[in-house]
Amino acid sequence: MSFLKSSSGPVAAPSPTPSTSSNSNNKRKRPIDDVPAGTVHSQPADTGIGEHMGTTFGWAIKELQRRDPEWMTLTEIFDYLGPTVRDNPQRRGQLKLILQSPSSERIEWDGEDKFRYRPKLPVRNAEQLKGFLQQQKSAQGILVKDLKDGWPNVQEAIEVMERKKELLVTHNKKDGSARTIWMNDPTLMHKVDPSFLNEWHKIPLPANPDDLRNKLVAAGLKPCSAPKEIVPVGPKEKKKKVPRRGGRQTNTHMAGVLKDYSHKRK
Repeated sequence: MSFLKSSSGPVAAPSPTPSTSSNSNNKRKRPIDDVPAGTVHSQPADTGIGEHMGTTFGWAIKELQRRDPEWMTLTEIFDYLGPTVRDNPQRRGQLKLILQSPSSERIEWDGEDKFRYRPKLPVRNAEQLKGFLQQQKSAQGILVKDLKDGWPNVQEAIEVMERKKELLVTHNKKDGSARTIWMNDPTLMHKVDPSFLNEWHKIPLPANPDDLRNKLVAAGLKPCSAPKEIVPVGPKEKKKKVPRRGGRQTNTHMAGVLKDYSHKRK
């Protein structure tokens, strides 16, 4: 059984087979390194702006608003929307009907082949703003945010017209920007004589409000800050409780049979 005896020294592990890459100093290249420079990989197809007709119509309105007041032809609109509309006759026909429909409130159609954006208010410059305000039949102000729909730079024009006294303007407290405007007639603006202003400001006002009230009362005037007289109100009289009457009597046909207990009512 000599073959079962252990050897005199430790058994060495077999050495791995040397590979070509381990002997050389060159690093193994990744597959991507073998691709020539300038190679264009696969890209998703240009599908335009979406396939839903509502989305397509929304993008068309945004482009018309961006180009306002310019007109766009149907071909220009189809080219902007991309191949999903341009290369699809059915979708082109659907969009054409929507653009030409009277229910499209934000689209203006010339009756032939051109379209443009229709803002909330037909105002795009200062002259149109004056004409629009002159046509108003009420004293209701015009919101500046509605004017911005068709005139993005309306704030600058409002500041110029306000300095010329052509507009009455209310401003936002946060940033001082114009909020609401009304028509104004500069010919009705009159300057006060400086001498009158000087005499007006020379009139001293009493520091104590009570003194001012007393002077007004002495002059036979009723001051707005007069104390309100409190009229004493007496206690309200309590209503006497009316005794409750009996309910509707029934069984009258048995009056001679039943006993009468009406005298015992409280």
